[in-house]
Amino acid sequence: MKNSFRLPVWLSSAALAGLFLSPASLRAFPPSPPHVIYGMVRNEMGQPIALANSQIILTTTNGVQITGSLATNPDPSVNYRLTIPLDAGISADLYKPTALRPLVGFRIQVKIGQTVYLPMQMTGNFLNLGKPAQSTRLDLTLGEDSDGDGLPDAWERLLLSMLGGGTLADIRPGDDSDGDGISNLDEYLAGTYAFDPTDGFRLALVGGTTAAPLLEFLAITGRTYTLQSSTNLTTWTPVQFRIPAVGAGAPLQPSYRATDVRLLQVEPALPPGVPATSYFFKAQVN
Repeated sequence: MKNSFRLPVWLSSAALAGLFLSPASLRAFPPSPPHVIYGMVRNEMGQPIALANSQIILTTTNGVQITGSLATNPDPSVNYRLTIPLDAGISADLYKPTALRPLVGFRIQVKIGQTVYLPMQMTGNFLNLGKPAQSTRLDLTLGEDSDGDGLPDAWERLLLSMLGGGTLADIRPGDDSDGDGISNLDEYLAGTYAFDPTDGFRLALVGGTTAAPLLEFLAITGRTYTLQSSTNLTTWTPVQFRIPAVGAGAPLQPSYRATDVRLLQVEPALPPGVPATSYFFKAQVN
């Protein structure tokens, strides 16, 4: 990893605000409710990482370290979760050595085997970062990003070789290099080829009945797929589905984690009495 750097993210001073305004809080023990940081870690080719010998490590400027493993969570869009103990700051001593206080800087690293990586990119909503009893999603990408556009160099070089040459500056996240209506960034996240206009992540209706439509999309190794339905294109609801290829009695499942590359057909489970023609569907990949 060539581009090691420290991520200057700070725990919010708002963590103390309620403690000084509320009499009930003043009577509390030194710990505040913990903060949870969670998200998805991807490698330089966009694949989610879930390895037995991998860890995510949060280290503060004063040496406190909190670790967790990279693995598949009940939420298919998450492969790590760190629970951060927070100290209320109303006594001189920390209530435990691993507790954090507001305005303490930290960096996040990913360790795979004996190699430690600093993420080249950290994306998320930092509004609640460091607040007690709140959570923050931070998605991390490993790899080298020499032009700072959010796409790893290795992925961009592969795309350039398939497009016939060029420089890293020619590949931009918002561009659509193969003209299929899907941005380069979305192709990277989905694991599809940004040089092949027939390869993008799309959901198609391929058969079925009015009670049980049959949908199809391209599933890529390592990604997890979920399905949502709507009758008005405004409110979307997660929907479980069956995979007919499994055979008779295929169970309902809320998501599918791909172990290979294939066109996957799924049958959404709809409420009885409502025809499938009343529904719109969309698939999400993580």
